[in-house]
Amino acid sequence: MRLSELKERIKIDKRDVIVAGGGLAGSLAAVAAAREGMNVLLIEKYGFLGGMAASALITPFMTYFESGESGKLANKGLFEVLRNKLAGVGAICKPECVCGQNINGDLLKLALDRLLKEYGVTVLLHSLIGDVDFSAGRVKSVTVSTVSGNINVKADYFIDATGNADLTAFAGLEYNIGRESDGLCQPMTTCFRLCNVDWEKYNKNAAKTLELYKKFQAEKKIKNPREDILTFGFVGYPSDGVMHFNTTRIVGKDPTNVIDRTAGETEAREQIYEMYRFLKENVEGMENAVLINAGAEMGIRESRRIIGHYELSRDDLVSVRKFGDSIARGTYEIDIHNPAGTGTHHERIPDNDYYTIPYRSLVPQNADNLIVAGRPICSTHEAHAAIRIMPITSCIGEAAGIAAALAVKGKKAAIDVPVGELRTLLKSHGALI
Repeated sequence: MRLSELKERIKIDKRDVIVAGGGLAGSLAAVAAAREGMNVLLIEKYGFLGGMAASALITPFMTYFESGESGKLANKGLFEVLRNKLAGVGAICKPECVCGQNINGDLLKLALDRLLKEYGVTVLLHSLIGDVDFSAGRVKSVTVSTVSGNINVKADYFIDATGNADLTAFAGLEYNIGRESDGLCQPMTTCFRLCNVDWEKYNKNAAKTLELYKKFQAEKKIKNPREDILTFGFVGYPSDGVMHFNTTRIVGKDPTNVIDRTAGETEAREQIYEMYRFLKENVEGMENAVLINAGAEMGIRESRRIIGHYELSRDDLVSVRKFGDSIARGTYEIDIHNPAGTGTHHERIPDNDYYTIPYRSLVPQNADNLIVAGRPICSTHEAHAAIRIMPITSCIGEAAGIAAALAVKGKKAAIDVPVGELRTLLKSHGALI
């Protein structure tokens, strides 16, 4: 068989909605659109769904509840449906638990497969957005690079859930990247795990370990610029002696530049080995540690941010602003890992309260049939550092999916979607807005 004959057998009809990116935002956007009666195609570059949690070992779910005495949930709707699905396959702890929940990425893949199948979403895996046909304010089609060659797919509406706003950028629309002062993004991190860790001994000597780590840094024996060693216990492995690390720090690299991204991946592997040998050879409780796995790619905290109809700011978050076109809540703090090296900046959100995400921030300027879901929405560098986490991006994804369905049904431009109806539908499905 020739490749041309194979491509002839692959027929993908025009869809109501195409979602690019199968992370949590994209997966839940696809489900939300399908739930409203849309014929949905989801395109994902890997052989599985789950985004950073599945490919980069990102865990746990960060704060999705109000701090302080109230402890009220801030992120529900399809995010809560997903948590129940994950609990059902043993991928997280009990669904009613209000805590940072560690995620088993492999079981997450299974849970998302089942969820999208339940709602009739067509999924195209091993498929990467390569080109976008955009003119007169509309995305006409996208070209997808697949194991079967390049395939052109069409839809009435598109949702960019690629994480890096690839579809938006490839359409030629403008975007911002990194912090406003110099364009540097928060550092990327490759997570990894060690087994055979004696947690009791390690914790007992944690202060001594940190002191030694800083000494090695000063002596240039450790090149990682991070100021400490960030570890988590990981629930879900046969042994309790598994330690999860979110501690490598790749600075000064642009996540959307393929040369930088390649260099960053190789640098991160060197940092992993450096940390592994440091701990194993110098720290009590780590003598028998073994490196068992690392993320298939670096975790990306920040990259492109679209130019939308409203730029969410730091002041909006810390003043816990409630927008009239709110489609999601957030309680996670401003958490900026220094783009240039050492240090992490934290700015808390007031207790017993939450900020909101306006629908206008999901809609790129000068695009009629495109909505963005996930962390690339329109925001400043500081605001992005808070709204980038999975519980919030999941809720943004649900709103994007419903909005796309309303736009298709009403034959409206994205910015003209009836927000009142969007909010009513979100509430009817249990979302907190």
